[in-house]
Amino acid sequence: MPPVKTILICAFSLLLLSTVTLAQQDLPVPPGEQSDEFERIIQQMKFEKPTRIVGRLQAIDGYEDAIWIVWTHVHDGSRWRDLRNQSDMMFKVYPRDAGMMDFFRKLTPGTSLHLTVQMDTDGNRRVLSLDEGA
Repeated sequence: MPPVKTILICAFSLLLLSTVTLAQQDLPVPPGEQSDEFERIIQQMKFEKPTRIVGRLQAIDGYEDAIWIVWTHVHDGSRWRDLRNQSDMMFKVYPRDAGMMDFFRKLTPGTSLHLTVQMDTDGNRRVLSLDEGA
């Protein structure tokens, strides 16, 4: 039978090791060390260049004359990528002009929209054009 001191040291070592391992799992991932897929989605959300997307109309924001959409697909330049397996990405987009906002007001929630979106100089996501379904 092993000495009690050896058993206590082993038990304490296992407890310490499991505590350190659990603590490391809670640490945030430093910038630049995220997966390529995660980094790609972050870059897409910036909309620094015109980006073709598909989203479902969630709501009309009458106060700011904008719409809320749930982003479901993005065109990566060669094909449509499904984003629905990500957590729902809902955000506000502003129409190009008053006529486009009038069009949005006639739609019902859940309507699928094909849009080209880009960040404007004020930092808002602006709808450049309504695209036909692809």
